[in-house]
Formats: sequence, structure tokens, C-alpha cells
Amino acid sequence: MKWQWLRQEIWWLAIWWLAGLSIVLATLGGLAAIAYVKYRQVEEAMAAPPPPEVPVAVGIATARPVTFQRTSVVVGTVLAPRFIQLRTELAGLVTALSLEPGQAVEAGQVLVQLDTRSEVAELKSATAALKLARAELTRLQSIASTNAVSAQEADVAESKVIQAEAEADRLAVLIDRKTIRAPFAARVGLHQLHVGQYLDAGSEITTLEGIDDYFDLDFSVPKHISQSMHVGQTVALSLGVMADGVTPQLLPVPIMALDARADAVSRTMMVRARIQDPPVTMRPNDSVRVRVAYGDPIEAIQVPATAIRNAPDGPSVFVAESRDGELRAVARRVLLAGSGDGTSAWIAAGVVADEQVVAEGSFKLREGSLLAPVEVERSRPLEPSRSVSGLAPGQDPMTVELP
Repeated sequence: MKWQWLRQEIWWLAIWWLAGLSIVLATLGGLAAIAYVKYRQVEEAMAAPPPPEVPVAVGIATARPVTFQRTSVVVGTVLAPRFIQLRTELAGLVTALSLEPGQAVEAGQVLVQLDTRSEVAELKSATAALKLARAELTRLQSIASTNAVSAQEADVAESKVIQAEAEADRLAVLIDRKTIRAPFAARVGLHQLHVGQYLDAGSEITTLEGIDDYFDLDFSVPKHISQSMHVGQTVALSLGVMADGVTPQLLPVPIMALDARADAVSRTMMVRARIQDPPVTMRPNDSVRVRVAYGDPIEAIQVPATAIRNAPDGPSVFVAESRDGELRAVARRVLLAGSGDGTSAWIAAGVVADEQVVAEGSFKLREGSLLAPVEVERSRPLEPSRSVSGLAPGQDPMTVELP
């Protein structure tokens, strides 16, 4: 019985072992089959031709030569050609007002009338005294030929006439000084004046800003810039941006005068320009940005500012070059001539005129990428009529601050 039981155990162990071996062999066979299938798929994929390269859609622009000058942007102040702080000469009670804040007044127009009743009454008395003195002088002169009056009496009568005339003139001037008129055509500033208000001599009334077809523009520049400036030269007044929301709107204004000396503290020179026919929104004491061109003209290549790719090793651009009938992207290191004007950049070296540069979509490119170009034009020079650098017509008067 013992050996029969042992034989039976060995039999079941053999069966289990053969079953496990069969499972292992089946698994290995399945894995080998899968590996063979994958191997054949890889071989077929490697033998197949490569897929066509997909071009990258980018915007390109043509590099153009430009001539520009160094510029410096300073802050200027708009001034009215004529401006006064209106004050009273004499003390008195306000009896009439003819001025409203913001009102335009004509030269000679009465603005404020102080109480002159006392002076008017005194003037009537002085006028009557003058009339009497003149009548007395005329009577004495008519009988002087008969030696009925002495020369002393005639001199006294003449002196009384002169004194009466002087008193009448004094009172007339006094009344005129209490009648405050606009000395020139102007616009009235704010005030807090009312009829019945008493004003001391020298009291401030309001301001008068002259109404003219131009404004003065005062700004200061460093000595090295003022040395190249002269009367008649134009500077550019920044009026914000154009319709595209990017390009600065510049108004050329001529320089009318340079100060005779530099500032004792800042060592800068004050310059005065003239804004002819200023915008209706401009007001005296406005703060504006002024772009001043100076130095010799500089030749450079103009490209859109979006074409410049800045990196730790320096700026670069992608140039579109034709290779075997295809347009490929080629990276180029460039040397910038300045910071540009916000929409354009100026390149001193690295790109030549008439080359095509990638202006939009350069972040999608790598060296040798196939390009699907779309023409863009975002780099345009200023018109010669808007030149601020004083260059001859036909040149592009672009301006930029060199480092």
C-alpha cells in the first residue's frame, strides 16, 4: 500500500509539472510570435518612404535700407505766447463782472468793474473847477491888452487851469484803473469772484491765456545735444499713437530760439520751439514728449520689430533662403543699431537689403524649417514730409537712440 500511494503521488506531480511546462512553452511561443510581428512591422516601416515635410506658415517681410539719426526723448511744456495773472491795482468793491471761466474775451473788453461812484463825483467837481478856471483865464487874457490886469494875475489863472486839468486827469486815470480790461484776446481761467466782493489792492482775479494760432514749447536738452541744434531745425512732438494703435503720431515743430546760457544746476540748455496750429485738445502747461534728432545720419537695415528674437547670446532673425526650389529658414545673428520705434528695428550687421526675414511665427521655426510664407508689411518709413531729422527729401528720416 505504501508503494502504491507513493507511485500515485509521483504520477500527479509529473502531470502538474508537464502542465506547467506546457503553459510556459505556450507563453514563450506567444511572446515570440508577437515579437516577430512587431519586428516585421518595424522593418516594413523602415523600408517605407518618409512622409512629406509639412511647411510652417509664417509671415515674411522685406528688409529695406533706411537712414536715421540718433534721437533723445525729453519732456517739454506747452506755453501760451501771452499769459498774465490778472490782479487789481486798487482796492474796491466789485460792482460788475463780465467774465466766465473758459470764456474767450477780446482785447479791451471790460472784465471787472470796481466801485467808482466816489471818483466819478470827484471828477464832476474837478471838471466844473476846470471849466471855471478856463473861463477866468479867458477873461483875463481878453483884458490883458488894456493893462487892466497884472502879469502875475494872468500867471496865477493859467496855473489854476493846469492844476484843474491835472486833477481831472488824475481822477479819470483812477476810474480807468478800477475798470479792469483784457489787455489782449485771451481765454479766462477759473476764478471765485462775485459782485459785492471787496478786493484789496493786488488781489488775484484770474488768469488770462492768450488766444493765438500757435503755442510755444519749452524743453531742455543736455549740452552734447544742444551743440548740434540750431534755429530752424525741427523736432518731433509726440501726440500719442496713430490708428494702428502702435505707430507714434509725430508733429514736426521748428526751433525758434536757444537760451543764452545753460542751467546752473542741471547744466542743460533750454530750447523753445513753436507749435503752429496746435490740436484743439492741447492746453497751456500740458506736458508732452519731444523727440530731438542729433548727430550724423546713420545707414541701417529696417525690419519689423517682431522679426527680432532675443536670447542670452544676443539677438537673431530667421532669414528665408531658397534651397533647391524650396524656402528654408536660416538663423542669423544680428547687430542692432538701436532700440527702434516700437514697430521697426534697425540692424547694423547680419542682414542685407532686400532679404526676406520671418516677421511673424518665428517661434515655430528651427534651423532649416520648410516655410509657407505670407507677405506682411509692418515696417514702413516715415514720409519725407514728416521728417524730424532734417534729412534731404527722398531719405527715410527714421530716428532711434543708439546705445
